[in-house]
Amino acid sequence: MEIGTYARTTEQVKQAVQHKPDFVELRLDLGHDLDLKEACGILSSAGVSCTIHLPSNPDWKPYELSQGIAPYIDLARLIDARLVTFHTTLSTLFYDDEDIDTFLQSLPVAYDAAREAGVPIAVETLGLYYTELSLLFERFPQMRLVLDIGHGEILATRNRSLAHIETFGDFIEMVNVHDNNGSRMIQEVLDLKKKRDVSRGEMRELALRYDSHSRIGEGSIDFEKIFALLKSVSYDKRFLMIGGQPEDFEGERSSFMERWLAA
Repeated sequence: MEIGTYARTTEQVKQAVQHKPDFVELRLDLGHDLDLKEACGILSSAGVSCTIHLPSNPDWKPYELSQGIAPYIDLARLIDARLVTFHTTLSTLFYDDEDIDTFLQSLPVAYDAAREAGVPIAVETLGLYYTELSLLFERFPQMRLVLDIGHGEILATRNRSLAHIETFGDFIEMVNVHDNNGSRMIQEVLDLKKKRDVSRGEMRELALRYDSHSRIGEGSIDFEKIFALLKSVSYDKRFLMIGGQPEDFEGERSSFMERWLAA
């Protein structure tokens, strides 16, 4: 088992290594402030590995999103990133069938580049169901999965992480750990639909609002149930603490271990 934290700035990388994480995820979000050469030097000196989280924008078109992955593959290889995580448009909750088909048709560019470079890439879960993930892994069998527990709670009466573990446990390469009250989104959407139609764009905006990335215990997620299921499939790879701020890492690591041992 490896437990890591994240950084969006070089200063956060400096702070992170002081807490001795097993790895640091470099989040290359839009507007990040990471000097990758300096950040990787800090990590190397501390003996800490890294993963990469690619930028994402809900307004990007499926073709732009999938084609935009490829340029980061060489970067990941150069800095010896252990995993590259990206978002998809595979969810029928938030995108239509045409968007999903376009994404799947354009993804081979990035997938083939990653295979040639020997860089593992993974999709992060957000509103994904069995059909979409089955299509993905059938076409791209070396693709990996980042199980985002917080995302699994959004617009769900049963956290989707449970079904993902049951069906796609062998594909999971990392688990993102954070809390929220995302299940409440169901009632908000139902209330809105009594008044008017709710577009997929509006659904995406609501999901972003409920995706609060809160610390463990500040939301309603039943972590023990999810952790027990992960144990049942012998998952022992990476856990990324992304609740709160990076400086909360030690507290989040302690809260995680408490619930993991209790599961």
